[in-house]
Amino acid sequence: MYPPETAPRPPVARQRGKRPRAGIAALALLFLCAFGPSALAMERAQAVGTIKTVTGEAFVERLSERLPASVGDYLLEGDTLVTGKNSSMGVIFRDDTLLSLGPVSRVTIDKFVFDPAQEQLDFLTRVNKGTVQFISGQIAKLKPGGMAVETPLSTIGIRGTRFLIKVD
Repeated sequence: MYPPETAPRPPVARQRGKRPRAGIAALALLFLCAFGPSALAMERAQAVGTIKTVTGEAFVERLSERLPASVGDYLLEGDTLVTGKNSSMGVIFRDDTLLSLGPVSRVTIDKFVFDPAQEQLDFLTRVNKGTVQFISGQIAKLKPGGMAVETPLSTIGIRGTRFLIKVD
């Protein structure tokens, strides 16, 4: 005979074809905890800015996807911001640079590095089309020449605080 605490237990009877729901729910929760928040946290950590306003049709092109732009969405280096006819978008970057896109605009965030403690400050955007207003933030103040805007015809080094670009 076995002592009571080490005695073998009888198998748990289950109905054929049915799985315990608690086990599936626990696995799903484990998966979400392991992969869901970490992916969101990673995107947040890599974010260069946030969408603050959207009017009409606006999109973020990321890799090969075209995502509808929504207030609160994070922006990443390499993203292209696109507005439709009668649309606009407002963005704030981590260095407090403000960007306002008018209708039928297309702007690519080519490079954004903001690490003042390591003196790494670079911001390069490309205005392909449309009307875009910039109000420069910390990068332009801390490293004059660290912020630049490319257009189809030229590259502009930013040392001021507020400017407007129109590309047809």
